[in-house]
Amino acid sequence: MVTRTYTITEKDFPSACTDAIELIQNEPLLRSGVFFDIETTGFSPASCALYLMGCCTFDGRHWQLTQWMAEDESLEEQRMVLEHFLKAIENAPAIISYNGTTFDLPFIEKKCMQAGLSPDFSRWNHVDLYKEVRSLKTLLSLENLKQKTVERFLGIYREDTYSGGALIPIYKAYVKTHTSAMEDLLLLHNFEDIKDMLFILPVLAYRRVLYDGDVSLCRDPKSQFPATGDAHSPGAAVAGTQKPCTGCSLSVTLTPKLALPAALPEKVIPLPGKPELALKLCVRPGQLRLDLPLIQGEMKYFYDNFKDYYYLPQEDYAIHKSIAAYVDKDCRKKATAKTCYTKKTGVFLPQPEKIISPAFKRQYEDKVLWFEYRQTLWDDPDFLSAIQRFLRLFVQGSF
Repeated sequence: MVTRTYTITEKDFPSACTDAIELIQNEPLLRSGVFFDIETTGFSPASCALYLMGCCTFDGRHWQLTQWMAEDESLEEQRMVLEHFLKAIENAPAIISYNGTTFDLPFIEKKCMQAGLSPDFSRWNHVDLYKEVRSLKTLLSLENLKQKTVERFLGIYREDTYSGGALIPIYKAYVKTHTSAMEDLLLLHNFEDIKDMLFILPVLAYRRVLYDGDVSLCRDPKSQFPATGDAHSPGAAVAGTQKPCTGCSLSVTLTPKLALPAALPEKVIPLPGKPELALKLCVRPGQLRLDLPLIQGEMKYFYDNFKDYYYLPQEDYAIHKSIAAYVDKDCRKKATAKTCYTKKTGVFLPQPEKIISPAFKRQYEDKVLWFEYRQTLWDDPDFLSAIQRFLRLFVQGSF
């Protein structure tokens, strides 16, 4: 069995990837877990060999990357590789891979059975970076979800030019010759797979910031308006009009609590049923700007318990039965879900769900809820909750 050990320090991280260190420090499983990757001679553990395993751990100052390579395809050599790997992860709280859920871990488990080893992999948390990156495919406009594609997005380019499949015949030739050049080539691919797992961690910041809402809100409303249009305040934006002010929006500035590795092209999500009204997101490494459409006009507040109300057709609103008792029976009718409302005129902003009360609709069937704009929004924690929920939509890709 061939063993190689390397030390990776902060200085080895590319400049675009140094924020990975902050991510690792802030997340216990990444800080204490073991990054791992395997190389095999094919996809089937029944007929193919597991010839190389590597893992990487953090000791608080630097990373130690160790590789074990079988010198041939015998089960005995594979057992030694597996035993060293299992000892390396024995006390770790988590194991970390890229697409290890689908391939690496099932292959390892079956090879352990063949070798007479019986580890219980359910005792470890398994962090599969592929699953987290998968949710970012649309947001980051990734061509595919291969690890090398994520590396290129971050500006990481490898010394290794081989794929795992292309190295299979090289390993089979190495078994016969054991030349140092082939050995270096085989180990390099696995080394860069694991090392670059560390380096691509900054991409997870997009998920932490946008999906998990790890942002803070700029609390100066004067700096928030406008994002588009010529207005300088919501009142000026919509003065004198009774229809949506589609040229104006409220621009909300946010500070991500984790630095994002790269700026993204502007992202746009139209509101359901209103394509002329859209959310717009501008992403920069140290700042986000979310533009919310502003409209002025009349909105309706629908009561949930419509059976307790009467609708007044002439006034076009509903009142509670306790008050309706004083209204002429010819001037009232039992309210339905669609007619059980009161009306409000003002300036409104959308919300992704009922977070800020009261929540309004333009019509009963509408999917979008609205709330009334007010200068005190920046002091309302529910406003940040609504913004965080909107940011998640950009990861999901639609409303």
